[in-house]
Amino acid sequence: MLRLALEIADRLVAALPSRLAYALADLLGTAWYRLAGDRRRLVAANLARVCAATGRPTRGRPFADLVRAAFRNHARYYVELLRAPHYRQDEIQAMVEVPDWDRFEPALRGGPGMLVSSHLGNFEPFGVFMAAKGFSPLAPVEEIDPPELFAFLAARRGGASVELVPLSRARRALSARLREGGTVGIIGDRDLAGDGLPVTMFGHPTTVPLGPAVLALTHGAALVVGRCLRTGPDRFRAEGELVELPASGDRRADANELATRIARRFEQDIGSAPEQWWGAFQPYWPDLRPEDGA
Repeated sequence: MLRLALEIADRLVAALPSRLAYALADLLGTAWYRLAGDRRRLVAANLARVCAATGRPTRGRPFADLVRAAFRNHARYYVELLRAPHYRQDEIQAMVEVPDWDRFEPALRGGPGMLVSSHLGNFEPFGVFMAAKGFSPLAPVEEIDPPELFAFLAARRGGASVELVPLSRARRALSARLREGGTVGIIGDRDLAGDGLPVTMFGHPTTVPLGPAVLALTHGAALVVGRCLRTGPDRFRAEGELVELPASGDRRADANELATRIARRFEQDIGSAPEQWWGAFQPYWPDLRPEDGA
């Protein structure tokens, strides 16, 4: 039954004109905002910290509108997830604007390359853009239950543009791809293992994973850290920076420094578009996470 429902949703969303598909996403996102009280409070708690650090209102109508917009944007992400496999490579350059591509491309083609982003906007269309340019990035994907839902979403996320590997088997596969001189893409702002580098994000302590920094340093990869934001129905803008790899000779210190640089870029990107930060739908700071057994 779940499989059938997913297939129907897939075909329906892909067949709709883009503006109608996004209108449907906004309708569903608004309903989600109104009905999911616990999730709404969590998103508000995360976004309040971003807003306080960036000078935005943290209460009243403007803040409520921002939280509602976050739900709508997260619904748009899922609509785009269904639409992305149907994006045509001969049209993708009109859909995805990449102002600095001429600067990034030589670095990525010159050897191993890494693309690192936070849970912000939607990097799926950029994967299609990369495929149109002759790249085939490898990306880890977190396994979710039930298995039917994971298989369905993984198929839409990968398609012909990005090769996916389950997170539990990702380390060896990512290293192999970089040794071959290929490209990997990582969403790297959440420390799922809980053993990452302590940093301060938007004025509050949390941790960020060290894995992306260690991978980049181990393989001497060209590292682009950035975001791909939606700017309209089926329209996106990808921006980032080439982050210099530290080379002090102290591997641990270099990894910590590089992870800190990545975190600072995440903070900048999230702070500029908090309504598109779908990382806010999980407890980002440790003190917002439920205690074990709660």
